[in-house]
Amino acid sequence: MPRTDPAAMAVTVVEDEPLAQDVLVRAARLWQYDCQTATSAEQALELLEKRPTPIVVTDLRMPGKGGVWLVREVRRRWPDAGIIVITAGHDTEAAVECLNAGADHYFLKPIKLDEFRHALEATRRTYELQRENERYRRYLERTVCEQMRRVRSTFLSAIDSLVRAMEERDPSTAGHSLRVRRYSLRLAKALALDRKQTKRLALAAKLHDIGKVGIPEAILHKEARLTAAEDSIIRDHPIIGERILRPIVRDREVLAAIRGHHERLDGLGYPDGLRGEQVPLLARVITIADCFDALTSARPYRDPLTAAEALDLLRAGAGTQFQAEFVQAFVEVMRSAPAAC
Repeated sequence: MPRTDPAAMAVTVVEDEPLAQDVLVRAARLWQYDCQTATSAEQALELLEKRPTPIVVTDLRMPGKGGVWLVREVRRRWPDAGIIVITAGHDTEAAVECLNAGADHYFLKPIKLDEFRHALEATRRTYELQRENERYRRYLERTVCEQMRRVRSTFLSAIDSLVRAMEERDPSTAGHSLRVRRYSLRLAKALALDRKQTKRLALAAKLHDIGKVGIPEAILHKEARLTAAEDSIIRDHPIIGERILRPIVRDREVLAAIRGHHERLDGLGYPDGLRGEQVPLLARVITIADCFDALTSARPYRDPLTAAEALDLLRAGAGTQFQAEFVQAFVEVMRSAPAAC
């Protein structure tokens, strides 16, 4: 028998009769199995806790809790282990109970070495096949994950390009998404958001306006006041953005932030009219950064406000449109390092 993996050749022999245990151990070692022995189910569990083995060979009738209990415990704690039960001919009902509890094979006393060897080899092959299947499953999972990362990277690169192309069609919005991302990250630092939240925020802020690719240019770049119908179309862009990104961005917080970046604490925002704590945390951050950048950027219909004027308007909306504590933190951040704007 070729020795492919030392761990896969280890066997725990549980037998309270010294002669029977000696026969089993000598035979198993002759066939190149490494053995550890126990004389009761309780002792076997103590051994297995210290050194689990892929195969357990146990007698059915022993002092203490016995073989059926041991089979159940081994199967519960080490579900991949192979279990072989040794039983007397009159214990067939108990043997069936062991099989139902999770044993893989059983053979009858008096011990016949050819039956024992067959049970060991069959159990070993099953165990090694399971290990191989598990290795292959992990390989497939890694391959799929890698492909998903590549697809996601390619998709997000394309989205980035789309965002830049969309913004560059209109000089007044060029660089808007990246500036909103930068402002959002500065606010996140002031709010002590954790690393995962900050990473999600960075992605959501960069892609928050991607839904505008689904809005007609005539509406996006209209200099006159929008009609009610046109305004309704504009208000769909958070929904469109979420719909575009949902197939590849699996993170619900990111999608919720993109969908909710025009919500207001007083419930007068869009698209869902969320109120207070219903507005996602990351959306509450992005909306402040988004509004500040919009106010301080030139538009065809107005000149840009100064940073101080924009901050005054943010303070005026604190508690109704914006989260008051977030506005205060943003004002302090922008005043402390205005050159980084």
